[in-house]
Amino acid sequence: MDPLATRPDDENSRLLHRLRTRRRVPDPQTVAFLEQAQESAGGRRTTREMPDAGTVRAMYPNRTEAEIAEMSRYFAELDSAIRPPTRYEGRHHRQVQVYAAQLDEAVARHGRWPAADNPPLFATTESGHGTAAAIRVPHTGDHLVLVDSELLQFLFLFSKAVALAVPAGTPTPDGILRFATEPEEIRANLRRDPQILFRFHDVVLSYAMTGSASRAEAYRVPPATERLYGIVMQSAQTFVLAHEYAHVLEGHLDDGDPGGEHLAPPQWPLPLEGVADRFGFELTLEVMKKAGYDLYFTYWGIELFLSANEILLKAISLLRTGDEHGLRHDERHRQAGFDARRRSLETMLRTDLERASGKATVEAEWDRIGSGLHVVRDIVHILWGETEPLLRKAHADGSRPAVWWDSGG
Repeated sequence: MDPLATRPDDENSRLLHRLRTRRRVPDPQTVAFLEQAQESAGGRRTTREMPDAGTVRAMYPNRTEAEIAEMSRYFAELDSAIRPPTRYEGRHHRQVQVYAAQLDEAVARHGRWPAADNPPLFATTESGHGTAAAIRVPHTGDHLVLVDSELLQFLFLFSKAVALAVPAGTPTPDGILRFATEPEEIRANLRRDPQILFRFHDVVLSYAMTGSASRAEAYRVPPATERLYGIVMQSAQTFVLAHEYAHVLEGHLDDGDPGGEHLAPPQWPLPLEGVADRFGFELTLEVMKKAGYDLYFTYWGIELFLSANEILLKAISLLRTGDEHGLRHDERHRQAGFDARRRSLETMLRTDLERASGKATVEAEWDRIGSGLHVVRDIVHILWGETEPLLRKAHADGSRPAVWWDSGG
């Protein structure tokens, strides 16, 4: 069913409706293929429990009994709407399905809903390789969009650390938050609060050394920081899935052999990656605009995803060789790909703006526009400059990257 076919007024009802559009029963062969692959990648069987009224009451002690009953009912409906396709779905499964439903609606708005009413099945894996991939299933021809749970956790904690580096300014009279994003303001904030650098170093080192970003220490942040990282994380994680969805919609998996019986991600040439990035960007922008966020927030999240991958590769190289430029050939190829994709996205966006506003107008304003677009990239650059010596010392002290990365991650 086209997810735009029914539009109840209540936003929670709309969300549940979008989720229910994904409840078609997958082909048993597709589910078996996915489950076997998840198990072989180290997945563990999970038991899923939704909060009952007592748990909801403990979570929200100031709510009335009527509100507790209503929230419990909503959680139960949400649980029935987000059924995992296999027994190996982890803690990020529900969020991935919410992203998938939001992307379904964006796809439909673009007039690209699959003619066979057969959108890809979204699922999580625990390969430890930090990847996302679109896969065509042998024999059935169904499509999977798979994302490693630890990649999502890495983007969550990476977004959190980057947002922590940004000092919050004085809110506007109507409550809009302001943030100080100039490089000197970021550096001054790092000097004021050493915990910021520790948090960034902790997530990068944990993921590089263990293949598990979840090993990083949990912590709370101020409300303004929580709001900022939530927006940037949503854009980053949405783009990861939107990019893979775009590979499916553009037919990149439909030519020739759909692949063997593993979840090996296809190695796309850069032109096809560019096509998927462009459509993935459009879908992400559609989702973020619907949530009330503008072009800049969307771009920050996408650039955070690309920057986080580059930082991870540098960290792995430093821990392995003592030199951030000591990457293996395949890693150098991946790093160059991330850099090329970022440059291509910037060129694409500038071209689109020139078409909409005129080349002379954009030319005159580009320094200001570009500075706003690259806030996250510049913050990550500052944080990495402070973190690189710490990882170099960790290498000298005997720390090495996780074996995951040496096995083709």
